Amino acid sequence: MPKTKILKFPAGFLWGASTSAYQVEGGNVNDWSQWEEANADRLVKQAKTYWQPWQKEKFPEMFERDNYFCGQACDSYHRYEEDLALVKNLNCGAYRMGLEWSRLEPRPGRFKMAEIEHYRKVLMAAKARNLKIFLTLWHWTNPAWLVKRGGWVNKDVRKYFSRYTELIVNELGDLVDFWVTLNEPMMIVGHGYLDGKFPPNKKFSPALFKVFNNFVAVHKDCYKIIHQKFPDAKVSLTMTTGAFTPANKYNLLEIIMVKLANYFRNDWFLNRIKGYFDFLGVNWYHYDRLVWYPPFRKNLNEKVTDRGWEIYPKGIYLVLKNYQKYRKPIYVLENGIADADDKLRPDFIKEHLAYVHQAISQGVEVCGYFYWSLLDNFEWAEGWWPKFGLYAVDRKTFKRTARESAKVYAQICKNNQIEVG
Repeated sequence: MPKTKILKFPAGFLWGASTSAYQVEGGNVNDWSQWEEANADRLVKQAKTYWQPWQKEKFPEMFERDNYFCGQACDSYHRYEEDLALVKNLNCGAYRMGLEWSRLEPRPGRFKMAEIEHYRKVLMAAKARNLKIFLTLWHWTNPAWLVKRGGWVNKDVRKYFSRYTELIVNELGDLVDFWVTLNEPMMIVGHGYLDGKFPPNKKFSPALFKVFNNFVAVHKDCYKIIHQKFPDAKVSLTMTTGAFTPANKYNLLEIIMVKLANYFRNDWFLNRIKGYFDFLGVNWYHYDRLVWYPPFRKNLNEKVTDRGWEIYPKGIYLVLKNYQKYRKPIYVLENGIADADDKLRPDFIKEHLAYVHQAISQGVEVCGYFYWSLLDNFEWAEGWWPKFGLYAVDRKTFKRTARESAKVYAQICKNNQIEVG
């Protein structure tokens, strides 16, 4: 029998769960809800050729138009008390949640104070449960009026977002522990303006450089606005990170490809905002084994998620070691798996945390880990079929049901340790 080993995390290590506003709240109109209406039929048709046979067999709902509408989502707008209780049931000390800009400013310059009051109630309910709050200001969705003005290509987005940020800082800032200005801006740069998967569906558009620069400027503006009001505030963003290795560790071309992929995926944006983040928010899901010939990736895929992503726990270690050079506290704000059967998730969590622990033991200042996601939620262009939640959600009744992995994660959080074989 192999001996189990206990890996203890540092005292004060912060355990949490993450959500985003649009993916769980429901009942909202923004650029994504409008995009769903325009693209649902296309996504149904695309699913017939895009996904692998085993995925199509396992998730026939991908061929239903309704799959691609967020709609009432998880109804967390009304059920936030229940969801916060679920976070506490996991023995977490923190919760990452988002605000929905389009709810708060449905028309330019016209803020709905009733929605501000709603979010204040949510934040106060979290505080009543002694949860530290990581508040995300922007998680991909935009007011419809902004899109009509060019969206993130328009240089005036700096002015608009600053106006929104100032409102949040003044009205809700006293209830925020950690600020996340932007969630994964490089995902929108890449999928919105390079491969066209996300709105506004541009392919190889030179506008991506304008969008990139506007994201950089907006983050810096927000950093200043928040620190002006709260000098000791902890402000950052979340980066969608990738881990890369060469298929042949002696192939010079593949080694160069890995270095370039790592720079543009993980470092390019951060190098532009040096001096404007107090910690680093890391989201990690993706690993690629790069080869010098098309299609330039050759993953072994010995074990994959329902989304078809290779499970490669060492990748999170590679990302954390890379970010050690910035000499800032690091919080893993998203790490999760699409696993409807919940067969892989318990080991997925423990195996990734073992590599987080290894990074910590080598001097990387990782201060917290947040599982994505608290709930099964709307997964953007894939819709509802990928299940990332520690809690399953019935789409008709909104009933939350704890998966076995929720119990595993709750024990980890409670004991501040993992057991590995």
